[in-house]
Amino acid sequence: MVDGDPADEFRAAVERLTELADEVAAERSQEAVLDAVADLRVAIARAYRGRRPRSDSGGGARKRILAHLVKHRGEWVGSDELAAVSGIGEWARRVRELRGEQGYEIEEGGGRYRLVSEEPDTVRRDRFKTVTDLRNADGSATERVQALLETLVGQAVTAEELNRVAHGKDGAGVARQIRSRELLPIETSADAPDLNPGDHRLVSIREIDRLHPSQRLFPEDLRRQVFSRDRFTCRSCRLGRLSLKVPRDQVFYLVVGHLDAAPDAVADLPADRLTSLVRLATSCNRCTAAGVSG
Repeated sequence: MVDGDPADEFRAAVERLTELADEVAAERSQEAVLDAVADLRVAIARAYRGRRPRSDSGGGARKRILAHLVKHRGEWVGSDELAAVSGIGEWARRVRELRGEQGYEIEEGGGRYRLVSEEPDTVRRDRFKTVTDLRNADGSATERVQALLETLVGQAVTAEELNRVAHGKDGAGVARQIRSRELLPIETSADAPDLNPGDHRLVSIREIDRLHPSQRLFPEDLRRQVFSRDRFTCRSCRLGRLSLKVPRDQVFYLVVGHLDAAPDAVADLPADRLTSLVRLATSCNRCTAAGVSG
């Protein structure tokens, strides 16, 4: 058979698979079917002398996966099925490319995949490009992460996106360092209940909206305790992150206020009074700027 006509081998393999159609329908003889599929692959390889279509560097496999998902839109498709359809070992990477580079909403669970819509999400696609462009930009991890937060100002940035731009480093840690050093109003789930753990959001890039230096004295864990206790609501104006009364067109974020001292004098307090929860209160940037305390 080694010296036979590859085209004849292909026909024989196809014929063998056809003969097994009833076995497949009855969910029998799986090993025999897999052997026949293997023979078919060998015949194809021999027919093309081991050559692969030029598009199989990625584009062809990706198209085949997408076509299969579109054909079964809304249905769960197994990973082994996508591997067979793609014909390459890196099929999972092609699925990620369909999600990220092209913006298709593909759900994943238990080793299965499901295409939600045949139309790609252009917003998702453009955002992936933004993150990719910043990941490939020059500069340090800190500079790239800050550029990402500023580019997506007002939007939640995921931990995965931060890590990509930071080249695998702790992107969340870099964002916290930027908040402390630059006093940028960068929120986490400790500051805003609509953010998921690991998400970060730069509220504003305006100089006037930067944090007061005293906020460096209140780490994330402490902020979480204070804001959660006060239901993420400013004690002075009663506006908060859980309230629908926060004006959408105005910059609003929470800060920690101290009942015993103004922001400029907080650093002079003894350590035990500085971090005492009963002496701390949730305030907002606007009330703090106006000199109003809880």
